[in-house]
Amino acid sequence: MYRELIPLALLAALFSLAAVKCSAAPAELIWHEATEFEIEGQGWTATEAPYDRLPAHAKGSVPEGVWGLGKHSAGLCVRFRTDARAVSVRWELTSENLAMPHMPATGVSGVDLYLRAPNGTWQFVQNGRPAARTGNVMSANLPGSPTECLVYLPLYNGVKRVEIGATADAKLEKPSPRPPMKRRPIVYYGTSIAQGGCASRPGNAHVAMLGRMLDRPMINLGFSGSGRMEPAVSQLLAELDPAVYVIDCLWNIGGMPEAEFTSRLTTLVETIRKTRPLTPILFVGQSQIHPGSAPSHIEMLQERVIKGLRDAGTPGLSFCPGKILLGTDGDGTVDGVHPNDLGFRRHADALAPILTNLLRKAPAGT
Repeated sequence: MYRELIPLALLAALFSLAAVKCSAAPAELIWHEATEFEIEGQGWTATEAPYDRLPAHAKGSVPEGVWGLGKHSAGLCVRFRTDARAVSVRWELTSENLAMPHMPATGVSGVDLYLRAPNGTWQFVQNGRPAARTGNVMSANLPGSPTECLVYLPLYNGVKRVEIGATADAKLEKPSPRPPMKRRPIVYYGTSIAQGGCASRPGNAHVAMLGRMLDRPMINLGFSGSGRMEPAVSQLLAELDPAVYVIDCLWNIGGMPEAEFTSRLTTLVETIRKTRPLTPILFVGQSQIHPGSAPSHIEMLQERVIKGLRDAGTPGLSFCPGKILLGTDGDGTVDGVHPNDLGFRRHADALAPILTNLLRKAPAGT
């Protein structure tokens, strides 16, 4: 009987080997600059920094506030394809201000990872929660079969560097091009709401939601407090070649004298029409948490100006009423103005069918 007993020395050695195996270091990650893949949502490639939203030549021509907010990475996303069983995202921010009183750090400075499911829809995987300006890392599991992924960048902060990490045996590569009929982006120009204030994470901003719902690139040109239809910004819009323009500026332009508002809106349309004579332009009304407040005075003025331009022969102009954007229960904002995640979902649900219809009517090739 005693011969069947395992010697104590051997037993100790086996336990030692098991402990070493359990505490083995995780496989080393190979890090890739996000710029090796596809940075979607940038209207221009000649930018001052890799993750800017405005072109370098806009510096000095657009208002200083617009230029500064153009350094925020709102709407930018990294698209890639991988067969990894797990990926990590490492990002470095440009500002120490990670959050705002009414918007969490996960939205202001965080990142979001989505994957394309087998049925073609986009599914949320993981949010990256920032802890400091540098050294932020998020890790998430993936199926392990070739999968298209999407990483949204921060809404109210800039990023200096973004890297995607996976083990050496995993493939990380550029995704397949979008289908020809879905390559042209939608340009969304507006206020803090367009920029994404105050979504809890980047993927919950309605501009990002619309990109997933319509399966199209979105160029987010929302500038907090600065969506005022200045001629220099209108000229920038005219440089782009989208499938649809969306103009959502009323919360930043409401106190402007009627004559100046009419002039700016008219100039914006005329400037775009010089280079894009047929591209649909959708004007969004002023969102209101109290149904009886809609339409606001500035929204009614916007509709009058649009109708006047249409009557004068300008094609492709339409508008979305603000009363359909937030619902009727008052629960769609954090402060009476800026949407929460529920409010952004309602924005996206209201705008998606309108944009779908405009895309059907858009010129060939869009």
